[in-house]
Amino acid sequence: MEGTFEEEKTSVEDKREKGKNAKPPLVINIYSWATPIVGVVLLIVGLLGGYFLRPLVTPAGEQTSAGAETGQMSVQTEAPRPTIDPETRRQLMEYLVPQVRHFKGRADAPVTIIEFSDFQCPFCGRFATQTAPQIEAEFIKSGKVRIGYWPMAFLGEESLWAAEAGECAADQEKFWEFHDKLFASQNGENQGAFNKDNLKQFAADIGLDTAAFNDCLDSGKYTQAVQEQTGTANELGVRSTPAFIINGMPLMGAQPFSVFQELIETALKETE
Repeated sequence: MEGTFEEEKTSVEDKREKGKNAKPPLVINIYSWATPIVGVVLLIVGLLGGYFLRPLVTPAGEQTSAGAETGQMSVQTEAPRPTIDPETRRQLMEYLVPQVRHFKGRADAPVTIIEFSDFQCPFCGRFATQTAPQIEAEFIKSGKVRIGYWPMAFLGEESLWAAEAGECAADQEKFWEFHDKLFASQNGENQGAFNKDNLKQFAADIGLDTAAFNDCLDSGKYTQAVQEQTGTANELGVRSTPAFIINGMPLMGAQPFSVFQELIETALKETE
């Protein structure tokens, strides 16, 4: 289910607006030349200025799907585990959480994961179809974790259309059903899999009010919102997907469930 955020005197939309105008306390630079599992990671703390930590992770050498640039990339199997002070992590989450439009899990879950993702990204698809169901079964259903989806529509026009379509589905409270349909329907980048006709068919397939959905998509109702969230991700330094923030700690790439499990369990202990 989609979680909500409530404070006594501040609405969700007010907090989103406030968050958009604020500066992030942490900048995460993830450079890549394609859509790697692990990007080059540079963590910069902007709260006090200067560099806090600069771990380097070399992108993994997997080929991307059609339509993406490719290149030789060396593999570093063990990503460094950066240490970020608790106050910076708290401020990072305070900056990001109000801007997330879609959550799965309880709003009061002690651990929050924010995923930066592109619906065309093949490694995002791997996470969505392989790892995310394990996280849901182990941690989300028990109320320990909630996960938020942040659109990073940077792989082309069809990425933008797909993200907009997800927002249109959310108007009918079917974001996560549409999210799953999109990732199950990947077929290369900008090859027509997510053209508007197909997106409208997906809406019909999951039982949406197609007239309302089609009007929403054709009108560009959410174009600006998606572009703004993509822009904010860029400002944070996100350059490849998927990328995650787990209670303020970054994790890059479509890592196996065991990696998420370790970080989640560590975060849970910190909240005890």
